[in-house]
Amino acid sequence: MTIRRRPMVRSRSGVCVLDPTGSGKRDSGMTIPPRTRAWATGALVLAAVAGCANNGSDPEPSASPTAVISSPVQTSSSAPPSDPSVRASTEAEAAARKYYAVLDALGSDPKSSLSKLNGVATSTQLTAMRNVLRQQHQHEERQVGSLVVADLKIQSVNLDNSNPYAGKVPVVVVDVCWDVSKVDIVNAAGKSVISPDRPDHGWTRLTVANYRYTSNPDHGWRVASGQDLKQAPCAAS
Repeated sequence: MTIRRRPMVRSRSGVCVLDPTGSGKRDSGMTIPPRTRAWATGALVLAAVAGCANNGSDPEPSASPTAVISSPVQTSSSAPPSDPSVRASTEAEAAARKYYAVLDALGSDPKSSLSKLNGVATSTQLTAMRNVLRQQHQHEERQVGSLVVADLKIQSVNLDNSNPYAGKVPVVVVDVCWDVSKVDIVNAAGKSVISPDRPDHGWTRLTVANYRYTSNPDHGWRVASGQDLKQAPCAAS
């Protein structure tokens, strides 16, 4: 569900890429994609990109702690559909599921356009996944199989939209339990490039933000960041 923590370096083209050697040294060109876990699952390890500029169109979301609903928001049918928090939770959940579906599609087709990422990711997550998938496509590697969202839990909702330009936008925090037991990454010869010790299940916490909340409160949600959680994985799907 994550890219293993490896230093970021800049290629001669100025693009932030993952250093597969772990040395943090500058490469002579585009580095080789990490041969570790199924990076196509799309969780972003924030520490790995901290030294690189955010090339996404939106700043990192900055939620006000006082505005966060600390208890998980229930999206049951008994909740009033007009409740903004419930609506935000429902739309953020749909956005998270769509995010993984788009990553599956882009990972499985090396010739696909990465512009589709713009509709499901933003900020640092957009930058990281664009770089990872670009490297994968350049090396003619493709994903086989699809990630399964085994469980999904809304942890908090913050609808503060006071300053989108500074990252103060509505945010929903979503915990996703993923299953990649049927996912592989293969090279042009059909050989797997995934480490055999890759975990097949785990949890990732996604920050789903809406920078278009004023004009599009229901359908402007995109994944802005993500980080793996150190907890027992959920049951296999």
